[in-house]
Amino acid sequence: MSAVSSAHLAIDALLEYWLRETDASTTDAVDEHLMRCEACGRVLDGLVALGDGVRAVFRAGAVAAVTSQAFIRRLSDAGLRVREHRLAHNGSVDCTVAPDDDVLVARIEAPLAGVERLDAVAQLSNEPGVEHRLEDVPFDAGTGELVYIPALAGVRDLPAHDMQLTLLAVQGGETREVGRYLFHHRPWPGH
Repeated sequence: MSAVSSAHLAIDALLEYWLRETDASTTDAVDEHLMRCEACGRVLDGLVALGDGVRAVFRAGAVAAVTSQAFIRRLSDAGLRVREHRLAHNGSVDCTVAPDDDVLVARIEAPLAGVERLDAVAQLSNEPGVEHRLEDVPFDAGTGELVYIPALAGVRDLPAHDMQLTLLAVQGGETREVGRYLFHHRPWPGH
């Protein structure tokens, strides 16, 4: 691995090492380098701290994410309480979040084959005329669904409302609607 033989390790080499994606000889070479290079050790410490920080804000429900089915499985396997709401293409769902839920997930079915870029536009009934747009959201066309995790802390505090979510395919300056979905949110009884 050329990144190990250079004066300092490349960031991708440190990430692969930290994620345990290196083979045995590369792991040994990185270990050896880190034993003698304080600067690379500080960079690795920073990556670890960043990862810890991301986990903390995610677990606190402070950030939203578009993710994968595999990530949701890992959360469940790790013992987190995951509440999932599934929406058929152009469908709607009654949704809520319980006080003991750790993660809220919307699985949104959509015909994504051939889509190069996907944008999502949300409009809330309690914010008339306001659009929240996410541009170039990650997706896996092969799954036929978008897996969205809203910022749980914010959702817990929301009053009853409806949210319309429109998925838009963007290609060559043209935009076409892929699907339109309606979430009927109600707070958990007693909250």
